Amino acid sequence: MAAYEEDLEARVLAALARADAAEASGAAANARAAALQMRLDANAHAAQRLLRVRFRRAPPVAISMRRATPVKWELDVTDDQGTTVPAVDVEVRCRVDGAPHPVTTTRMKERWLCSAPAAAFTDRCRVVAEPWVAGKRAGPLDVLGVAAEVRVVTGSGDDAPTFEAIRDLSFGDIQLEVVEEFGDACGSHLWNAGLVLASYVATLDETKLPDINDGGLFVEVGSGVGAASLALAARGLSGDVTDQGRVLALLERNIERNGAGELIRAVAWDVVRDEVPAWNVLGSWNVLVAADVLYSAEAAASLPGVVAALPDLREIWLAHTHRGAGDRLDATIEALSATFPVAEVVERVRDTRVVVLRRQ
Repeated sequence: MAAYEEDLEARVLAALARADAAEASGAAANARAAALQMRLDANAHAAQRLLRVRFRRAPPVAISMRRATPVKWELDVTDDQGTTVPAVDVEVRCRVDGAPHPVTTTRMKERWLCSAPAAAFTDRCRVVAEPWVAGKRAGPLDVLGVAAEVRVVTGSGDDAPTFEAIRDLSFGDIQLEVVEEFGDACGSHLWNAGLVLASYVATLDETKLPDINDGGLFVEVGSGVGAASLALAARGLSGDVTDQGRVLALLERNIERNGAGELIRAVAWDVVRDEVPAWNVLGSWNVLVAADVLYSAEAAASLPGVVAALPDLREIWLAHTHRGAGDRLDATIEALSATFPVAEVVERVRDTRVVVLRRQ
């Protein structure tokens, strides 16, 4: 892992140095690259894990009050792509409607079981699984907890599973609640890049927030569940969040759930196939935000064209998780370097980087 990180950083730095060479002397480029390396080395989050507690099967949306047997919740710890990860040093604690409930582990300690009788559920309540590490509740950039909403019904049968998970994101004074869906739609999940970017902007010094004019907006492409934009809205910034298909409806729900409707709006936009929407005339986009969109070759190839069609852009905020051979972050930085020659890696958490590109 260390060798891989060194190689990725070396390639990013090389791309940045090449961009600088067009604007400044080699000595100036080398000095800036050295300063960037110092920033990376000093980053406090570099060694943290990015894991999450997951319901191994979707929880039911409703429990019958006549149910004789307890409701059993089976949980495990995975990475953001759903791969189960051994986590023997993680303790999972469960609460049903605020009341603690016993949790047992399997013999190999790779799964947790929480059992609660139907009487434990009120009309509408929440089942919460919290991860604890070394006796302390884990933060979202260590191991992310999970919750589900359940209601009690008078009938004899239990309703179908919700296929949803609720992620409570606590970043200092900012509290967000993001719903993600089980299933095949990539945009319906909270990926690491969106989580890291949300955490970064939520706790960033006000003077370092995205550079937006009075009356200007940010735009996030491929917003998914909208964590990054919700964090920006929590900091008082206005913008447009975009996605397509059924993901758009989930995005709208998360905006409403967090009371952010006055600051951000969800709009359908497929950046790969559609031109820049005409509704951009309602307010100039000064900042483009994109979290984990470079995994797609089509999206990565279309991004420079989107940027070229937005003359009011001042900054581009990219969050990206490296996933092996063919990574596109450094290539994207280089492709945008003609108009955005100033690039800075402002945050990294394990395999995820946040890069800010600025005009000269």
